Amino acid sequence: MRLTRMKATSSSGKRSVRRYLKSILALTCGIGVLFSASACGMAQTPPSANVPEGPTITIAVSNDEPGLGLDHEGKYSGFDIEVAHYVAQKLGYAHKQIVYKPVNVSSAAEALEESKADMFVSALPTATVSSTGKKFGVSKPYLTNPLGLLVPARLQEDFNDISSLNNQSICTVKGTADGGKLASAIPTVRIQERDTYPQCLTALLVGEANAVSADAAILHGLASSVVEHDVTVLGDGDSPSSTSLAKTVAQVSAVPHAVMIRPSDGELTNKINTILADMVKDDTWQKAARAMHKDIGYAPDPVLNRPAQK
Repeated sequence: MRLTRMKATSSSGKRSVRRYLKSILALTCGIGVLFSASACGMAQTPPSANVPEGPTITIAVSNDEPGLGLDHEGKYSGFDIEVAHYVAQKLGYAHKQIVYKPVNVSSAAEALEESKADMFVSALPTATVSSTGKKFGVSKPYLTNPLGLLVPARLQEDFNDISSLNNQSICTVKGTADGGKLASAIPTVRIQERDTYPQCLTALLVGEANAVSADAAILHGLASSVVEHDVTVLGDGDSPSSTSLAKTVAQVSAVPHAVMIRPSDGELTNKINTILADMVKDDTWQKAARAMHKDIGYAPDPVLNRPAQK
């Protein structure tokens, strides 16, 4: 009987110790300081191919422009993305060290100034000066597109000359010079601004805007994303199918895409310019242009991009 009592006491003591240890472990896990997640019975995140290794470079890009900068389930693609990737790798960053940060063009300068991004690669915003008055570093354009108009396909024939835009509401994106230049050239238009191009596209589809104005590549990307809604880009520039209105709008402005960095002494900007020239020399630029044409049906204007066509 004595032996039985001793065993019972021993068993009870072990249960008490286990409860004590469990309570300590739970407390420790709650604090999250002394033990790793695996010690708490939680699965640790294993090393992943998507986890950056070593120093990283954060590149602000558009994520809603098919053919230029598009985020599809975490994977970025498009002409601007190809340029960003090429520049980053030439600066010494491996693929795993490149982090893309989606931003609106209106907040590009803020992202750089507040060190939320190391560079911005997309259509150049109007804000190229910091809040302290310092100029951001801006590369030479790596892509230049004419201004264009996106309209409902069923109304395409209604947009044939400048008078077609009398009192028409044109949607443009905040942070770009598109609206201001269009209004200066054609004072009879009414400009409304949205934060993003998809918002402008929605405004067009629901009848809140009569047309969307942006650079031709962006417009072709938008059109390719909503085939079922039947929208179209008015003929580009000198195309034989272009209306006089399309030619007029194309002459209003040429929209440059460039690499913008924080204010510096210019050394990095010059280096980026050299890298962009190398992109043309080794045919990477041309491959990206062909991919964009296959993706959204837009080919860069050979006159506006003559240096890149060599």
